[in-house]
Amino acid sequence: MNQVVPVIPTLLLVDDDPDMLLMLRVQLEADGFRVLAADRGQRALHLIQHKLPHLAVVDLMMPGMDGFALAKRLRQFTDLPIIMLTAIDAEESKVEGLTHYADDYVTKPFSYKELVARIRNLLARSWPQGELLDSTVVVDEQLTIELAEHLARTPAGEQRLTPMEARLLYLLIRNRGQILPNELILDRLWPDGGGSMSSLWEYVRRLREKLGDSADAPRYIESVRSIGYRFRKG
Repeated sequence: MNQVVPVIPTLLLVDDDPDMLLMLRVQLEADGFRVLAADRGQRALHLIQHKLPHLAVVDLMMPGMDGFALAKRLRQFTDLPIIMLTAIDAEESKVEGLTHYADDYVTKPFSYKELVARIRNLLARSWPQGELLDSTVVVDEQLTIELAEHLARTPAGEQRLTPMEARLLYLLIRNRGQILPNELILDRLWPDGGGSMSSLWEYVRRLREKLGDSADAPRYIESVRSIGYRFRKG
C-alpha cells in the first residue's frame, strides 16, 4: 500500500558566511546530497515552506535570528535532526544547544570529512529504515500528505493541518510501523515540557478526523494501549 519512493537526502544549510556557505554547498552536492542554502534564518524558514529537508546544519552566530532561535522555529515545523555549527567552544553553549535545540554540535574550525561523517551518522540514526520521506508522501490511494504545505489530500477533499498536527503526523509517518511511546511523542512535540496526555489525545483525535480515520478501526493511526501510537505500515 505505501508507495513512498526513496529519495536523495536533502540538507538545509544555514550560515551567514558566504564563503563557508558556498564551499559546503559545493562539497555536499558533490557527495550526493541535495542542499537548500540560506544565509539568514528567515530565508531558511521560507525555503522549508516549499521543501522539507531531512537534516539541518545551522550556524549558531548569525545576525537577526541566531542558530538557537532558528532551531526552535524549525522544530515548530518538523521533527528534523539538527547539527549546530559554531566558533564558540564554551561548554555551556554546547550543553544548551544539545539539550534544547540540536542533535549534534560541531565547533569551527572543523574538517569537512568530520562534518559529512556526522551528517551521515545522524541521518542513519534518524532514518533507521533507510527510507527518507519526501515532502509529498503517498500513503495509499486515499491519502496523500503534503508535509511542507501542511496539507492532507483525502477523498473528502483537502484538509489543512495546523503546525502541531503536521509535526505529529510527520513524526508518526517518519517512524511508520514502529510504536512510539507517549513520553517520546510528548518530548518531541513539546520539548519545553508544556505538553500533556490530554493535549496529545486531542491532536490525535483531530488528525484522525481530518484523515478520515477511526480509533475503533484504524486505517492509519493505531493506538497501542498504555504505550503510545503507531502509524500503520501497509
